[in-house]
Amino acid sequence: MRNLSKTRQRLEMKEKLQRFGLYFLCFQTSLSLASNDKIISEVGKKVSLPCGAPSNGEIQDILWNKDGKSFVKYGKFGRTASKAPGSERFQFLSGTYNLETTSVQLTDAGTFSCIKPDKTVTTVELIVFEISAEPSDILIMSENLKLSIKSSPVMDFSASWLKDDKKIGDGPNLEVKNITVEKSGDYICLIRMKDGNEIRFSKTISVKGFTSSPSIVYMSGERSITLPFFFNFKVRDSPLLDEIRAIEGNIKHVSSTEKPFETLTLTSGAASWPPKSEPKSDSKPKPEDLSFYIRSPKLSGLYQMEIVLQIGSRQKKIQRDVCVANLTMSKSHNSISRGSNMTLLCSVDCIDKDVRLCWRHVNKSYDICGPPGKDKLAKEITIQPETSGNWTCGVFTGERWLASANLTLEIRDLTITLFWVTVAAGVIVFLLIVTILTIMIARHRRARRAQYRAWLLENLHQHRRCECEYTGFAPQRLKQNV
Repeated sequence: MRNLSKTRQRLEMKEKLQRFGLYFLCFQTSLSLASNDKIISEVGKKVSLPCGAPSNGEIQDILWNKDGKSFVKYGKFGRTASKAPGSERFQFLSGTYNLETTSVQLTDAGTFSCIKPDKTVTTVELIVFEISAEPSDILIMSENLKLSIKSSPVMDFSASWLKDDKKIGDGPNLEVKNITVEKSGDYICLIRMKDGNEIRFSKTISVKGFTSSPSIVYMSGERSITLPFFFNFKVRDSPLLDEIRAIEGNIKHVSSTEKPFETLTLTSGAASWPPKSEPKSDSKPKPEDLSFYIRSPKLSGLYQMEIVLQIGSRQKKIQRDVCVANLTMSKSHNSISRGSNMTLLCSVDCIDKDVRLCWRHVNKSYDICGPPGKDKLAKEITIQPETSGNWTCGVFTGERWLASANLTLEIRDLTITLFWVTVAAGVIVFLLIVTILTIMIARHRRARRAQYRAWLLENLHQHRRCECEYTGFAPQRLKQNV
């Protein structure tokens, strides 16, 4: 009997040892697996720390520790008060022991342990990264952007920066100087952990200012033009308190003077030009459109718009240049001789790199275009009937006209010229002959009149003598003299 009792005791002891070993093994296995869990997140994101759910669906006492200290406790009667820093931002998910925060912070990083009612422990390490942007994630064009990334707890990692799937820098810090509107978008930080894992975080950067628009306006003559000034925000509308706003602005003709000739009208942060400088349109201008209208342009060259923008306490003056390119060309000729040589010259003040000047004629075999980006084009021609007539110099992008001007060449007809020269010479000769004859006739008449007067005087003298010497009149003698 004693031997049987001892045997039973040994079996019970062995069974207890086996149960304890199995429990210890399971506990160690659970702790080991959980200790390998890592949650990597970014500041401001939602994070859920896993602990599972009660097996029978009934919530029992659960304790969460952070870095070995009590963090938060939850039981049948709900959550108990906790004085641990940051615990107030964590909540239990309904029906589970999981702990969640909707906006994780750097200070939340650490090692969290979930102790279940059955004494099993789930451990998870929370690592938090933060991308910071200076001066902010909303900038005014031409400001300098500084991006940096840091982690809590401080870890050994390497970082590189991507924009539009292209690598733009290495290291935890990135600087973009004189940022432009085109550089708005998502900046990706690619992090490589020491254990080989990779993770990406992004920062959205918005840059406010001028958007892309033509920097050259082509004109010919005195047609009205519009200088394009477009923004990527509603510059014409009154902004909210923390939004970007315009506080002053003007436009000037840089090629002739440094003084502005027009100033923006500002009302509660909303900008506009005086009515005379607004583009002609029946509809209301778009909020982003602050283009400048010139009714009768007399000055070509460079125009510059300056505007001061403000975000919070930061102010920045930005500017945009627009060149007004006046198309000038050779003068028309109404009388040119056939066979003579002539140079047709066409030029503009400035030109886009993909735009070209072209001379075009009704006879297309004489068309000629210059290379893209060249602001002058000369065409050598020999004056013939087929090269006379209307010539057009145009500014082209592809086959689209941007501006054009015309000149006319007319050949002088020598046959007609000689005819009229002959007629003129004949008229002159005729007038000369008539003049000579008239002079000769006049002289002859004067001579005869002089002779007649002399004869009368002589006869009168003789008559007086006859009256003195004779009595009566001597008509026969008078007849003889006559």
